Amino acid sequence: MFLKRTLTGVGLALLIVGFIIASHFVSAIFIDMLILLFTAGAVWELHQCFKGMGRKMFIAPSLIVLILSYPTFYLMQHFMSGEAGTKTNIGFLGLFIVLLLGVMAVLVEFTFRPSKDVEATELTEEALKDGCNIKDLLVNIFVLVYPTMFMAMAWGLSYKYYAVFTILMAIALPCGCDCFAYWFGSMIKGKKLCPKISPKKTISGAVGGLVGGMVVAIIFWVIFEYYSVVDVAPSGQVYQSIISHNIAGWEWKTALIFLAIGLVGAVVGQLGDLAASRIKRAMGVKDYGKIFPGHGGVMDRLDSITFSLVIMTIAMVCVYGY
Repeated sequence: MFLKRTLTGVGLALLIVGFIIASHFVSAIFIDMLILLFTAGAVWELHQCFKGMGRKMFIAPSLIVLILSYPTFYLMQHFMSGEAGTKTNIGFLGLFIVLLLGVMAVLVEFTFRPSKDVEATELTEEALKDGCNIKDLLVNIFVLVYPTMFMAMAWGLSYKYYAVFTILMAIALPCGCDCFAYWFGSMIKGKKLCPKISPKKTISGAVGGLVGGMVVAIIFWVIFEYYSVVDVAPSGQVYQSIISHNIAGWEWKTALIFLAIGLVGAVVGQLGDLAASRIKRAMGVKDYGKIFPGHGGVMDRLDSITFSLVIMTIAMVCVYGY
């Protein structure tokens, strides 16, 4: 199991690194496509899990959102943002419109499906089999928001800021948090954190996760701020220092900002992990899928990253503006 998990992890890391290198040297669209690929995988897994619970899932609304979300964001952001990009939030408006179209599609399909809430004498057995109730409606709307709209935040990061920095850090923070949480939890053990949600997680592991988030943040600070390793990107995107290096004390000021991002990202990432675990328990499944041997499914890898992307977006807006 350990070897299988390690080999899968290495392969997954190489895939992500490959897309990130292409994003740096060619275009940020490679990261955008990676985001879309993982989002589609996560949505499919949630559909399968909810179907396993007996919920009636609607395919068309999810396809509408998955197919239209990125083209809508890209076209509106690049061709409707005004001169010099004055309306820089227009892409998010496009995503919101696509989300509403998806919800509308769910409501329309729900409207014209037979209802399971009526007495069996009013409908044929076949109609009742194809019918749905209010729980089915809410589950289908839920899938459109989680993880789809959470992952869509990454496109805003990729468009407005240096994609290699923002997306890579949004991925690395929860990964570093998970690694340190595992190490601390295995060595120290102690009291369980939330035994009814995730029996293996400990308080010592949670503290280790916070340390891991800050360690990852400092590594990124060293690479991007202190040594400024990435000064020029052939794709046209470059990393912009948080504080001008001509200002006295920029080193410790930027380090504190990175540490704050790392700490908050670690806290929120662990909450995202617990939220995904709670959903799995409600579904009665151990993993969302089996596509990654030893790791579970796509959604098992995105659980904390979805929350991390939101925090990175907030952090970048606070630091650079939008």
